[in-house]
Formats: sequence, structure tokens, C-alpha cells
Amino acid sequence: KGAFLMLGRADVTGCVEAMRGAFPGMPERTLAQFSADWRYDFKRSEAALIASLKWREETLPRAPGPEGSDGATAAARLFTHRGFDHAGRAVFLYHGSRFAPKKWSADAVMLGVVHTLEAGFAAADARDPDNDGTAVIILYLDRGSKLDMDLAKRFGRTIGAHYPGRAHKALIYPGTPLASRLWAVAKLFFSSEVREMVLLVKEKREGRATFATYLPEETLALLGIDAWHNAPWAAPEAVPLPAGRQAVDATATATA
Repeated sequence: KGAFLMLGRADVTGCVEAMRGAFPGMPERTLAQFSADWRYDFKRSEAALIASLKWREETLPRAPGPEGSDGATAAARLFTHRGFDHAGRAVFLYHGSRFAPKKWSADAVMLGVVHTLEAGFAAADARDPDNDGTAVIILYLDRGSKLDMDLAKRFGRTIGAHYPGRAHKALIYPGTPLASRLWAVAKLFFSSEVREMVLLVKEKREGRATFATYLPEETLALLGIDAWHNAPWAAPEAVPLPAGRQAVDATATATA
């Protein structure tokens, strides 16, 4: 970070201008994100973007799979787009207990995750072309959540290599000692910039207010947080639905 802070305006401008010349027609936001991620080193920024474009050509045309497949299930249930934050950024939900590491192919799951990311970012751009292109990720580690090291590595590498600078905030709930231990392991696969954006939301009534700081009520409804298992802010009459039938399922596609 010290070297980064020593960069002058000429270094920053020069790299972005060189990227602009190397990738004519490429969105300015993409050029800026890759340049910043590689500390405005043009050669490294250029190589990273070339590699990412090749990855996109090979990956995005592949569908997650037919209904019922690992990839389609991941895109529909495990990692879903749940609306937007106050600034119009895409909001994604990772529902921990829905991951079955012994049953699902990690490759297929990651393909489903990638398609969800692409759809969410596209929805944010369609809703507000001037949004900053970043996202909020909610990691809901409810009872029965499992941590798969291979999936954590793949997710961290995919975000770092192909979506640099696109994480605005990550909220982990509940912020219990177990969640802290899981995150202590998982964070090893993410960049320091991403790690600094993570917030553990306490399992207390004021936890809902923390979510509301970042997300409007419409998005909180899409997340279904008032029906989360044992949520301390839930009304006494709120009874959590059985696994697989939670209220969030009904709104998984309501992203526009």
C-alpha cells in the first residue's frame, strides 16, 4: 500500500490512457478497475485484462445447466441476486446451509455463481447506468452452514481475477464466534482490499439496523431477513419456514 500511495497523478493517468489505447471501446469503469487492482502498472493491468477477457469468452457462453443440475441449483438457491443497496449497487445473498459440498460439483457451482454475478451487475447497470459497478454480498451462515475450502478458494480467485474492485461491502450474519472462525479461514483466499470490506453483523436486535444502514426495506424483504432462523429482531409471531421453502425463494428472481 505504501508504494500505491506514492503513485503520482501522471502514473495513474498514464496507465489508464495506455489501457484505453490497448482496449478501444472497453468501458472506462473496467479499465479503471483493472488499472487500480494492479497499482497502475500498465503491463500487468493489460495482461490481467487480456486473461480475463479470454476467461469470459470461454466461461460466459456456458449455461449453469438444466433445472435440477448443480450449477442451476447454485444460481437459483445458493447464491442469488436480491435487489440493490441505497446507492443502486447489486446485492447478492449467499445462503450457507444450502450448500451441499459432497453432492455438488465445485466447477458447476462456480459457473452458477458467475452467471448470478453477471445478471446482478447487468440489472444494476440497467436500473442506473451511473452506479459505481460494485456490489454488496450478504453471507447468511445459518444453522447447518458448511465451509468448503475448494469453493472458497475458487470464489476468491474468481472475484480477484475477473471482478477486481467490484466488492463494496460484505456483511456476514450471524457474527457469532463460529462465523468469526469460518471467516478467519475463508479470508485467506481474498485480497486485503476485500477483507477490509467485511463486517460481522452481531446476532442482536440492533443487527437489523446494521443491515438497514446499507440496504433499503425493499431489499431487506427480498433477503427475507425477518424470517431468518432465530433472528432476534423477528416479531414473536414470525415462524421460520422449513428449509427449502423460505420466503426468499419466492423473490429470487425479483431483481429489476
